[in-house]
Parts: sequence; structure tokens; C-alpha cells
Amino acid sequence: MNKLIIRSVQLCLFTMVLFSCNQSKEKPGWTVNGTIEGLSEGVILHKKKEYKVTNGTFQVTGPEVKEPTRLGFSIKGAEVSFSMYVENGITNYSAKLVEKERNSFFENKPEKYKQLIDEKIEGSIVNEHHKEYFAAINSSMQAYHKKMYQAKRNKQPADEINKLLQEKEQKKTEAELDFIKKHTKDYYGAVALAYMCKGKNKDEVEKALKLLDPSMDNSIVRSLKEQVAKSKDVDISEAITVRDVSYKVEKTFDGSSVLNVVYMGVFSNDHICTLTNDGTIKLVNTYGKPINSFKPKSEFKPTSLAIDEKDNIYVLCPLVEEVTKEYRGKTYKKKQTTGYLCKVFNQKGNRIRTMELSSLHSATGARVANNKLMIADRENRIIAVYNSETGEKEAVLEGMRPCCGILDFSINEKNEILVANLGAFRVQAYDMRGKQLLAFGQRGKDVSDFHGCCNPVSVAFLSNGAIVTVEKDPTRIKVYSQEGAKQIEGIQELVSGCTYIPMIVDGNDNLYLASPKKGIIKCIPQKKVV
Repeated sequence: MNKLIIRSVQLCLFTMVLFSCNQSKEKPGWTVNGTIEGLSEGVILHKKKEYKVTNGTFQVTGPEVKEPTRLGFSIKGAEVSFSMYVENGITNYSAKLVEKERNSFFENKPEKYKQLIDEKIEGSIVNEHHKEYFAAINSSMQAYHKKMYQAKRNKQPADEINKLLQEKEQKKTEAELDFIKKHTKDYYGAVALAYMCKGKNKDEVEKALKLLDPSMDNSIVRSLKEQVAKSKDVDISEAITVRDVSYKVEKTFDGSSVLNVVYMGVFSNDHICTLTNDGTIKLVNTYGKPINSFKPKSEFKPTSLAIDEKDNIYVLCPLVEEVTKEYRGKTYKKKQTTGYLCKVFNQKGNRIRTMELSSLHSATGARVANNKLMIADRENRIIAVYNSETGEKEAVLEGMRPCCGILDFSINEKNEILVANLGAFRVQAYDMRGKQLLAFGQRGKDVSDFHGCCNPVSVAFLSNGAIVTVEKDPTRIKVYSQEGAKQIEGIQELVSGCTYIPMIVDGNDNLYLASPKKGIIKCIPQKKVV
């Protein structure tokens, strides 16, 4: 009997050891143990999976992560969400769910909504550093938010407001540098560095990376290093052989009556085709006089246009459908772009054909060349290439960096596509297959740099190989030749704030620029370029 008992105990111990060994071989994952006061029962959603809340507590688990990963969670039915960094192991989350009241986002009347307050995250140093970083940034920005509000309210000059913006950015940079220097070996030090490097040029990013400890190796650091490696600039003096290119404003041209232009194209006779914000197509001669107009029938206003070799006009009209959205527990109907119709007209306004373009979510720019219709899709961050006869999609140029709802490009006789990659403060040229041919530009105050929130907003090749760029806020029109950048003098502010400036170049290298309130201006070469 005793032998039987001993044998049974040995078998149990062996089973326990075997089970323990099997457990140790399992990959570790992450766990979030949460407590939400004010939510006794409910459901937490994460990546469409549901996790039950019982007596105010819940647990969400996930697979092993290679490095800290920021994830989002929400409370089903309450329209409340929260996020945190998870690491392998256990992270504890706690908060209070309270009900508040304020004016409706859609209707000007009070509504009740729920909010999480007193959030605490324990067991994760990355989340502590995340909180520390934003506390430091907000502290440095607080005084400037008030100053900016007062300056705009009192309608102070643009120079004063720009000065405040520069001071604000300087204070933010100082706060970011202080944080990074304290956390050179910490994961969130790399996160803060990535925030600081947004909009920076290759040299600035490369210099910033040296702030981190050399041992730092994670996806953020590798991505920044890859960004530096890919940002290979081309010396303009080598890429552009033409010299001494300069322009002046044509005083005899009067385009002041052509207002609210949102996009332009050019015909073979150098007349200009404009699209105004009410959807009207206006044809303008070389003296600035409107000579014809028509308005395409479309339920929703066109967003851009293009002219082909036969002077046909391609008008891009959005296809919009009504979709249902939920916001704070309420259901609303919203109109959403699902595609585009390309309507082709002759100069008299007679429609020739219509094509439906697939997978297109926005059309902020368009060009036609060599039987290809190219469209800048700002929302998808691409330039899509279609067959101009059939509308069949043939290629996609990816990796665009739009900003402020702007993305535009131009194309030359060699079928080289020149992109205003304003979110990266760069100009880049590609062939039809997406191979990069040219890249230059960086953020800065020098005439050869691009300034402001994001620039340039428009670019174009000249027939001699020189490049024209357009910047907003303040307006700067520059011509790049072998000597570098030269600004065109005599051009006043064309737009206010982060607004697109339409620009087109005709067959004689004359430049046309559109201002919503000032109309169209024309710039001409000062002398024949060879």
C-alpha cells in the first residue's frame, strides 16, 4: 500500500514537472489588468475582440512583442477610448468613468457624454516616460498658446505672429532636447527623437540620432536611419545645366477678374484653363481675359482638371455616398468620397466621354501626358497612373508626403514626374515606374530652403530643365538653375495660411499663379534662356 502511494506521488510530481516544462516553453506575452471605477459591467474592445468587465475589472492579453508597442482600447457603447504602451509582462491600468455635459459637436445644444479621468498606468516605465514627455512639452507651450490667441484676436501683423511661432517652436525644441538627453538609453528617448525629427532634413536627422546612446537599436531608430539613407540629395548645379534664369511679373497682364481659382491647366495655344471653387471651367487668354466658360453637371464639385495633347479637358468629379457613423453613442449620417468620375470635355464644354476611376479617394492634382492620366491622391499618399482612354489603373507612385490637404505635381516632355513633397520639405522627380530621379530641398529660412509649416505646394519643370517652386505663408516663387534658387520679386502674398497656390507653365515658359482674391498673375522670363 505504501509503495502504491509513493508511486502515485512520484507520478504526480513527474506530471507537474512535465507541465511546468511545457509552460516554460510557451512564448511570453503581454497582459493588461484594468480597473475602471464607474463601470461595474461592460465590454472592453481591442482589435475587434471583446473582453468582459466584471465588477469593474478586466484583463486583456496579447502575444509577445519585440519592443514596447502602443495599443488602443475602447469601452463598448460608451464611445470612450484609452491607449498605452504594452510590454511583455503585466501592466496595470486604472481610471474613473464619469458623465459630463457640453454642447453637441453636431448640434448647438447640451448633450451628455462619458469620459475617463484620473488614469494611472503602472508596471511600465515606457508609459511613465510618455507622461513625463508630454508634461514637459505642454509646460513649455502653455504660455505661447495664450500669446498666440491674443495676437490673432488683436489682428497683429503677420510678422509678429510668425515671430511668436518661431519662439514657440524654439521652446518646444529645447524641451524635446532636454528630455532626450535625460533618456538617451530609454525606448521613449527614441520616440521623442522621432517626434523632434518630423519635417527635418537628412542632415538634421543624422545629427539628432547622435544624441541617443550608440547601443540603441529598435524599429524607431532603424526607421530614422533608413530615412537618412534614402534621402539622397542631388546637387542642383549638376542636375540643372541651364544658367542665369530669372523672371519678372508681367504688368500688362490683367487676370484680376478670374477669382477663386482652385486648379489650372494650359492649352496648346497657351490659353489657360481654370477651375473655380464653384465648379465652373473658365478659359482665359494670354492677356488675362476670360473667353469662354461652362459648368459640368455634377452632384459634387470637381477638385482638379488636366489638359491632354488634343486640348481635351479632363475634369475630376468625386463620387460620394452617405454612410452611417457613430459618435458618442449617437448615430449620424455623413457623406464620404468612394471614388471619382473623370468627365472629358472639349473647349466648347461638350462632353466626349466619362471614365470611372477605381481606388481613388481624393484628386488634388492631375496631368495628362503620353496617353496617361496621372492623379495626386492626397488621402492615399500616392500618385496614381491611369490609361487616359479607358481609365484602367496602370501604376502607383507611393511614399508621398502631403500636408494641409495639399499634394500636387507636374510632368515634362520626357515623362518625368516632379512632385511637391511638401510634408518632407522636398522636391522629388520620378519616372513613370516610380524610380526616383531627383531629390532636393530641406526645411530652413535660406532662399534655397523651404520654410513654414510645409512647402513647396506647387512645382514645375521649365522647357530648359530649370525648376520652379511655389511656397505659401509667406508666398515665395523661386526658380532653380545651375546657380541655385532665385526668388521672383514683386509678388505679394497670394494666399493666407496653409492654402494651395495653383501654378501652371505654358509653352513659352510663362508662369501663371492664382490667388483666390487677387486673380491670376503672370510671370515672364526676363531674357531668352539657352
